Amino acid sequence: MVFLSAGEPCTLNVYGASFYLEPIISREVNVGHILVVEGELGRRILQKKRKEIQRIRFNAQALPGFPMPLPTLDQVIPGSKIIVIRGGGIGDVLMLTPAIKELRRRLPEDVHLSLATFKSNCLFFDRNPYLDSVIAQPVTLGELMEADYYVEFKDPASLMVRIPMIDYYLQGLGLDPQKISDKSLVLNAEPFFDREVAAFLDRAGSSFRHMVYLNGLASDQLRDLSPELLRILPARFPDILFVMPAIYAARHRDHGVEILDTHNILWLDTEESLHRYVTALIRCDAVVTADTSGYHIAAALNKPCVALFGPISSRLRTTYYPTVVALDAEYHGKLCQSPCGKSILSEFKSGQVDAEQRCPEALAKGSHFSPCLASFSSEKLIHAFEEILKAIR
Repeated sequence: MVFLSAGEPCTLNVYGASFYLEPIISREVNVGHILVVEGELGRRILQKKRKEIQRIRFNAQALPGFPMPLPTLDQVIPGSKIIVIRGGGIGDVLMLTPAIKELRRRLPEDVHLSLATFKSNCLFFDRNPYLDSVIAQPVTLGELMEADYYVEFKDPASLMVRIPMIDYYLQGLGLDPQKISDKSLVLNAEPFFDREVAAFLDRAGSSFRHMVYLNGLASDQLRDLSPELLRILPARFPDILFVMPAIYAARHRDHGVEILDTHNILWLDTEESLHRYVTALIRCDAVVTADTSGYHIAAALNKPCVALFGPISSRLRTTYYPTVVALDAEYHGKLCQSPCGKSILSEFKSGQVDAEQRCPEALAKGSHFSPCLASFSSEKLIHAFEEILKAIR
C-alpha cells in the first residue's frame, strides 16, 4: 500500500471522494490527513496530482494500533475487524464478491467485514449481505487503524494475467480456488432501479420482439467497438430494439457514428447516471457489450450476454459466467497479436499512445479503433447473438 499526504493544504478529489488534507509538519501526526491506497492506484494519483500530493514512507507496522495482514482464517480473533482494500472498475470489484462471500462463510459470525473501494462504486456493494460496511478508497490512516486486519491484493507472481480474476482473489485470501464451488457474483441491483427510465424503455420497446442493450464503450478506450461492428446486429435483426449509450455517439462523433441512426437503435443518456445504465441492463432482454462492466452486471443478473474481447483474454474474466458468450479476437498484426494484454495505462507509461488514445497497432494502420476488435466477422457475431436469443426467457 501507498501512503499519501499534502505538500500544502488542499482538497483532493479522487475516484468520487473528496478529502481536505493538511501537510504533516510535526511528529504529532494527524492520521486523518494521511491517505492509504493500493500501490498502483497510489502511483496513478501521484501522476495526476504531482503538485498537491506527495508519497510518504515510514514503517507502518511499527505504528501502535496499525492492523496486521490477514492471517490464516483459523487465526482470526472473534469480534475483530477486517478491511478488504480493492479499488478499480465496477467489474474488477464485482469479481471480488465470490471471495467476500466465501470469506464471510469461514469467519466467526461476530467478525466485522468491510470493503474499501472507490466511492463511485460503493452503491454496488452497500447492500451486499456478506459485508458489514463499505467505505471509500482512499481511506484515511485513521480509518485503516480502526481495523485489526487488512487485506491488500499484491501480485508478485503476475497471477492476474494468468488465471481468472475470481480465482486470483480467492487465492489472495489464502483459499484454494479449486475447492470453492460457488463462484457466482453478488449484486443487489434494487438501489439502481429507476422506474421512469424503465417505463420509458418499456414504451420504446413495445413494438419490437426483444430489447437488447448494445454497448460499444469501455472505460479503457482501447477496447471501444467501432460503429461498423455495432451496426451488424441492428441491420440483421430489424425487429429487435437496440439501446445504446448516447455518450458513444459523443465520443466517436467524427468516426462514422451516423451509420447507427436507424429505426431500431435508441440512444439513452447514461452519462453520470449509474441508475439509468443499470436500469437499462435490467430492463433489456439481453446484452451485447465491449470488455467493460456490462457483462459483469449481466452475469450477476443472470442475463444472456455476448461480450467481445481483444486486448484481454476472456478466460481471465468470464470463466465462471454461464450466461455470457465470450468472443475473443483472433488477430495477428504487424506489431501485435491478440490478446496483447495492453491497456491505456500501460501504453501511456511507455509513451506509445497518441492524444486519441489509440494502441500502437491502430497508430500504424491509421485506424481510430483497435484493429483486433475490428476483426470480428459478421458471421461470428450473428451466430453468438442467435445463441443468446435462445436463452431469453
